[in-house]
Amino acid sequence: MKTKLQFKHFAIAILVVFAVGTAAAQNLERTKTVNKTTKVPGDVTLQMNNYSGNLEIVTSAENTVSIKTTVEISGNSAADVDKVIAAVENFTFKLSGNTMEIDTRFYKSMNTINNHSTMTLENGDKVKIKDFKIRHEMHIPKSASIKLNNKYSDIEIGPVDGNAGFVLYNSKLNAVDFSGKLNIDAKYSKIKLVNVLQDANLVFYDTDAQIESCKNLTVNSKYSKFDIRKTEVVTIESYDDNFNVSTMSSLKFTSKYSDFVSQANLKDLKLDLYDCNITVNSAERAFFNGKYCDLTLGNIGEFKTDDSYDNDIHLGNTKKVEIAKSKYSLFEIASVTNIKLIDVYDDIIKIGKLNPDFSELSMNGKYGKLEVEAGSTPFKVQFKIKYPKVDIPESVKITKKISENSDLELVGGESGGTFKVEGYDMKVVIND
Repeated sequence: MKTKLQFKHFAIAILVVFAVGTAAAQNLERTKTVNKTTKVPGDVTLQMNNYSGNLEIVTSAENTVSIKTTVEISGNSAADVDKVIAAVENFTFKLSGNTMEIDTRFYKSMNTINNHSTMTLENGDKVKIKDFKIRHEMHIPKSASIKLNNKYSDIEIGPVDGNAGFVLYNSKLNAVDFSGKLNIDAKYSKIKLVNVLQDANLVFYDTDAQIESCKNLTVNSKYSKFDIRKTEVVTIESYDDNFNVSTMSSLKFTSKYSDFVSQANLKDLKLDLYDCNITVNSAERAFFNGKYCDLTLGNIGEFKTDDSYDNDIHLGNTKKVEIAKSKYSLFEIASVTNIKLIDVYDDIIKIGKLNPDFSELSMNGKYGKLEVEAGSTPFKVQFKIKYPKVDIPESVKITKKISENSDLELVGGESGGTFKVEGYDMKVVIND
């Protein structure tokens, strides 16, 4: 009986030792820091690929590129952990002429199941690990140019004088000042920029951006959000985006399903839209073609549309309006000097008042409605309408009125600008 008991105690001891050893093997943790540095020309171009490791870039006046990489890794096998560390130590770091190439990628692919990962390294080895974290701290000349391809990580970067280009995937970019031209191609990312002193070109997909200021801005985007404080000339091709721009000088916007809001006073505004909502403070010149849109454009010097279909367009105090072709649209205009409606069909035109220098309103349409609050501004009328519905002030002196069957020809008024309306089944209401 004693022998059996001793054997049982021995077996339990063996199991305990085995369990402790297994647990130790399953919780193997290593930390490794790798340092690399080299002298570079002041006009060096940094070409870098970075995957999975957060990157901090510090700029200075020194003509040196250095990188400190820290990796923390845990796994079941010391051999596998060592292979990963060796792969990290061997990442590309070389200077050719004025081009510095850095590639921090150390694995080709990784599959994770139940918090355990199988990683295929760049050399083809397959290793099993539990977890890893990697981060990089880099020092480069402030005068350098940057071309960075980045995935699955965050980037912090100081002021850069050279040109900068970023290709980002599921990344966060937080940058201060770019003195050169900037190009960003980003998907599923978040971007925050302070000052871009030259032109910026952005190609976005499902990306959010905050920009304090930049010079001229070109955007090609889908499903993204923009919050921009200050820019100059803006050119945008957009699909289902959201823009908020405080100030800019001009805008060319081609889009479907997007919203655009700006407090800017523009020189030029050009819109080619489908099912969009646009609000700007004012524009000296505005051109629009589109369908199913809602526009609030503020005070306008000149507004023109070649083709409007089922839109709601709201203008402030406006000097000149020309509508070449329109159907099923609403035009609300606070005040106007000259307006030409060349071919309108079932449109509603509402004018809040006539400017003191009102010169002419000419309209050719079908099934539409014109409503004008003339106030004290004098005007004359020349109507030629089939199936008319006309209501004008009694104070307008009629000099010619021919009404035969369903046709009306009417001339009246003694001074001021002229209302010239020709059409079919039109309703015209002018109030004083």
